[in-house]
Amino acid sequence: MTKPATFLTSLLVATATAIVIGSAGPAPEAPTPEVRAIIGKAVERAAWAQEQDFGGRYRQSMTHRTVEFDGDGEVAEDELRGYAVEPHQGVPYAKLVTKNGDPISGDDLDEETERWEKFLETLADPPEADDDDDDDDTNVIFNEDLLNRYTAELVGIREVRGRPAFVLAFEPRPGKLPVHRRIDQALNKSRGEIWIDEETYEIARVTFNLMEPVRLWWGILGRLSEGNGNFERTPISGDAWLATEVDVYFQLRVLFSTSRRRETTVWDAFEPIAD
Repeated sequence: MTKPATFLTSLLVATATAIVIGSAGPAPEAPTPEVRAIIGKAVERAAWAQEQDFGGRYRQSMTHRTVEFDGDGEVAEDELRGYAVEPHQGVPYAKLVTKNGDPISGDDLDEETERWEKFLETLADPPEADDDDDDDDTNVIFNEDLLNRYTAELVGIREVRGRPAFVLAFEPRPGKLPVHRRIDQALNKSRGEIWIDEETYEIARVTFNLMEPVRLWWGILGRLSEGNGNFERTPISGDAWLATEVDVYFQLRVLFSTSRRRETTVWDAFEPIAD
């Protein structure tokens, strides 16, 4: 079953790039030829980047911070985990190395050892593809099928870390939208902005805001009543662009318990792996 944090992060990240939409304002008009051309080039770039597998070419550091809030909005729990990410046979593995600034030990070390062993087993004997797999049910792939759910307009050209980017505002198309997977419920109720690098047509930034509550797991277990966040990518070296930050906040009710959480993941210290 998909964890709530994984579900929301999937709204932002998909393979080499991702998209989820969010930004207030009136519904934009149908995409103009200029907007369709920008989106078309971005889709082509995303497909090309996926083929290059840049994520499998770099080791990097990753920190993941989880902040839990109580009913009054006060911090109830704050945890920071540090990971060393390194590809193995082209598959990135995030090794937990620190927790709240200290090297892991005890149960955390035992769990990490077990997780590493399972990773190696999966590499040696990959499972067969399953249409009901959670990852397949929550992945957000930046393609024409996804974009057909939305209308869009070009709202300007702004800079991201000194690089000009096309800023496109998206909203769901009016009327009934298809629901084939669990994540479609959220996609159909999200809107926002996507920033596309003017030179390379790489996705540099995405912001999103959930427009109304969304049932999770087909409404059997819970409801996502609030969700917003942003996703950023940056050029690392040559043609390689990689994710540098994902920041999401959500309020989730599962059965009789309500969770209010902010999760921030940051990647840095990128180092190419020798061929």
